[in-house]
Amino acid sequence: MKKHSIAGANSWLSIICFTSFFILLTNLTNAQTRITGKIIDSATAKPLPDASVYIANSTIGTKTDKNGDYSFSQLTPGSYELITSCLGYQSKQIAFTARSGENIVNITLNARSIELKEVTINARDDWKHSLSLFKREFIGTSNTQECSILNPEILNLDFDYKKNRLSATTDEFLEIKNSRLGYKLRFLVKDFWADYNSGKCHYSGSVIFEELPGKKSDQRKWLKNRQDTYNGSFTHFLVALSSITLSKEKYVVYKMSRTVNPDWLADSIKRHQNKEVLTHGQQRVITFSVTPPKTIETLDKKPIAEADIAKLAAQPDMYSLQFPGYLYVIYKNKRVDTDMDDLHRQPIAADYQISAMRLKYPSRPVYFNSNGVLLTREKLLFEGAWDSRIVDLLPFDYKPSQK
Repeated sequence: MKKHSIAGANSWLSIICFTSFFILLTNLTNAQTRITGKIIDSATAKPLPDASVYIANSTIGTKTDKNGDYSFSQLTPGSYELITSCLGYQSKQIAFTARSGENIVNITLNARSIELKEVTINARDDWKHSLSLFKREFIGTSNTQECSILNPEILNLDFDYKKNRLSATTDEFLEIKNSRLGYKLRFLVKDFWADYNSGKCHYSGSVIFEELPGKKSDQRKWLKNRQDTYNGSFTHFLVALSSITLSKEKYVVYKMSRTVNPDWLADSIKRHQNKEVLTHGQQRVITFSVTPPKTIETLDKKPIAEADIAKLAAQPDMYSLQFPGYLYVIYKNKRVDTDMDDLHRQPIAADYQISAMRLKYPSRPVYFNSNGVLLTREKLLFEGAWDSRIVDLLPFDYKPSQK
């Protein structure tokens, strides 16, 4: 009886061990995210072979097979955007949230209609001027000699002289060669504007990265430049945040408050009165030697810790980023030219790289993983070094060197 009892116990133990192993194996399998689907002609419902499918903001892409099928594997759960293109069809972008296991995303494409664009000959000089402004705002002002637009003619540019504002869109991929980082970028510009009254610029769109071919010397240069660009980037910051190594990675973070400068308010009233005087025909001009800053930024006395910014989320390898107001981030492992600042430099920052950020919707946390990849589409607004241009973009699947 005793013997039977032990055998029974061993039997149940074996079953429990096997069941636990099966559950563990299932969980490990499900932890991998797979995206599959079919690309279809919207008019005929027939599959489209040899269509290109890319994961936006990465170097990951594939072609559909003869049945119009595609697949991506070994991904992590999160927010993705697929970009699909096919000869003779309009490109399409699909944004969705992928969960563990298999995610099926079928996409229909519309045939491209041939439209002749109206060309205004006498506006050519204006277009060239707008293009030079676009390059400066879109690409940036540093390292621009190594970053070039290959097909600027596809840009839809418009400069509103009344509003002093430049806007741009594209119907096709804008191709950009970044010889500094070793990538060819294909960018669909959804929205771009530069307001020269406020000094603000904004762009959004979908980008695909492609590795440039090069010699070994080129490869070494690109690896170094990518690492230099990654260090101090927002992605690097998120990796340090999730691993609780902000201090080790030379980041110092302060809460920042921002209030309207009363001197600027008084000055703006004077400028408004000056406009009224000129409007009434008086030949009197009031000039101001220095225009006070619009806002006053104040930092808390003590830096804040990782736990005040991010929390471990319910799902594995997921963190929530949530904080009130602004964060002022100093990266003490990179010194910069302070003449290029577009963010007020606090004395404590010396000549180190500075950035500021806030949540567009403070009540909605932004989720990210330990690789510094954002997993939700909630918006963050940046100033300073993190308000970067195309020349500094890296794909989310870029892997920095291990120290």
